[in-house]
Amino acid sequence: MRVLISYLFCTRGGVETALYNRLKGVNKDEIKVDLHFFRDYGGSTLFHDYAGEVIIEADEKLIQKKIVTESYDMVISVDSADMIGILSRMGYEGKIGLEIHTTYEEGLAYLDCNITDLVDFMIVPSAYQKKLVESRTGEKNIHVLGNAVSDTMFYQRDKKERYGRKIILWVGRLDRHKNWRLFLKLAKELYSQNREYTFWVVGGLKSEQAEIDEFEAMVYRYGLECVVRWIPQVPYENMGMLYSIAADSGGGYISTSMNESFGMTVIEAMICRCPVIVHKAGALPELVNDGRGLCVEEMADPGQVKLINDFLLDAGREKVMERAQKYVRDNFSNDIVGKIFCEILRNEMSEAMG
Repeated sequence: MRVLISYLFCTRGGVETALYNRLKGVNKDEIKVDLHFFRDYGGSTLFHDYAGEVIIEADEKLIQKKIVTESYDMVISVDSADMIGILSRMGYEGKIGLEIHTTYEEGLAYLDCNITDLVDFMIVPSAYQKKLVESRTGEKNIHVLGNAVSDTMFYQRDKKERYGRKIILWVGRLDRHKNWRLFLKLAKELYSQNREYTFWVVGGLKSEQAEIDEFEAMVYRYGLECVVRWIPQVPYENMGMLYSIAADSGGGYISTSMNESFGMTVIEAMICRCPVIVHKAGALPELVNDGRGLCVEEMADPGQVKLINDFLLDAGREKVMERAQKYVRDNFSNDIVGKIFCEILRNEMSEAMG
């Protein structure tokens, strides 16, 4: 089976990482998957050792020529109608899939334009996202395929790194969606309860300058300049070390996102045995249910702050970390997600042939 997956921009973001990890688990003797990006913003280096072809092309005629030449049985577009439009205009007769990862309203707007009439099936990363897409499109042929995390890159280090304070990690862009303002409010309240905490904000190098300026101003306004450390960029391969250091310090990882279709950084922390606290939003509760972490509604509320502090200091945190790590290994390893992906493709192709 020949498959092409298309995404607008090739960065080193969550979608590209999830694709890279997933495709490591694909049986390449059975299914050959090529990747297409309309533009490359430095992300193609992520796929330097990928066995399939990585195509960077924005010209519609050249894209159509490539699809005809390679005789792809299936084309899957990720978070965009652009490739689906190209397929429609060329009269493509193979299977068309659509992957939907985004929860941004502007990113979902294309679903309201009857684009789903041209699609044979959809793939989403969580039960939450499936309900969101079903309610928006009325479509029922939607497969849930969680994101994959590499357990060769993300694991708790044997060498214990010690740090003088309990490190609370926050990872993401400095934007409204990731809700860094809530994290700083929470940091202020947590620090007032426990002076052993320090807060590491990881990411945001390419955020809007206005957001960066406001972030720095709020740190000073809250009197956190001595306990908040901003690390604008960390190589992806080093993130596992940060989660492990936070865990070893007696701290944890906090996500304050306003909405998430999955929660890539959450499972990365979990597989590194770093205790996870999430805002009750989107698919995040699915990941931490059943004692695998803590889910709270109003993080900056004094009662919730005490709950978070108690969770981080609880003597039973080791059991929480064990459950979380096992859950991720059992459900989101490269091999497991790759096998489920292959099963989805096989089923869709068999229906087409049947």
